[in-house]
Amino acid sequence: MTEPVNLGYRIFRFQGAGTAPNFPVVLLRGLGRSSGFWLEFTEKLAAHYEVICLDLLGTGLSESNWGRGRIAQFAEDVEHTLKLLNVSQAYLVGISLGGMVAIEVAARSERVSGLAVLASSSQGGAGARINPKALARLLWSLRRGTPSNSELAPYLVSRATLEQRPELPQLWDELWKREGFRTIPVLRQLLAAALFDARPALERISIPVLFMVSRDDTLVPWKKTVQLWERAKNCKLTVLENYGHDFPTEAPDEVVQHLCAFFSEAAGDLRGQ
Repeated sequence: MTEPVNLGYRIFRFQGAGTAPNFPVVLLRGLGRSSGFWLEFTEKLAAHYEVICLDLLGTGLSESNWGRGRIAQFAEDVEHTLKLLNVSQAYLVGISLGGMVAIEVAARSERVSGLAVLASSSQGGAGARINPKALARLLWSLRRGTPSNSELAPYLVSRATLEQRPELPQLWDELWKREGFRTIPVLRQLLAAALFDARPALERISIPVLFMVSRDDTLVPWKKTVQLWERAKNCKLTVLENYGHDFPTEAPDEVVQHLCAFFSEAAGDLRGQ
């Protein structure tokens, strides 16, 4: 990267009484999805911590028709933006491709005090990293430019969630309609994810790490996240049941509860050093 990029961001202030505990939580979304796709999850987390949502280059508020082609470049963008926002310490949470970026940021930045990686993967290990049917559906849907979330939704959330919240695909479509969907950055994100190998970064990470996954993820096989957990140091693993890939949307209260417990423990580890 020759010139640092200031990513688009949204800040959700701590909603509780008094001073927000510890450090802010920085959220990174996955493939082609901006911070708006966290939906109500951000508000629920902001009841406990200040929340900063960053849009990877080429999505949401971060305007680019080209984006990035390597996870390391996304990580440089994130680190530069945290510096511009004067964030000296933060907890970092990334889902899917955002989890890959979060791993790389945590490996290179002293600004990260705790890392949570949700439903992510890496090169190495046995088995496919993504459901081939889901990948084919995504690529086929891209022929129109903007994918159809009604086609992708069965790979993102569980059938039960779609029955309870049939409006979800339309909400996601409306986000892309308002923000604009850029095909080339998404294709480059796919390439970056396919080439990413987390092993060197995980070897350098010494802060507390939480890996979280749902056993019923039909997009990224849940054991790919387990393989990341097996390679990391000072880490925990939480396996959820009955949710899809985007479990923060399906079970925001449950996920927030797990994250808050982890952040609290991470803060205790820092005080004990």
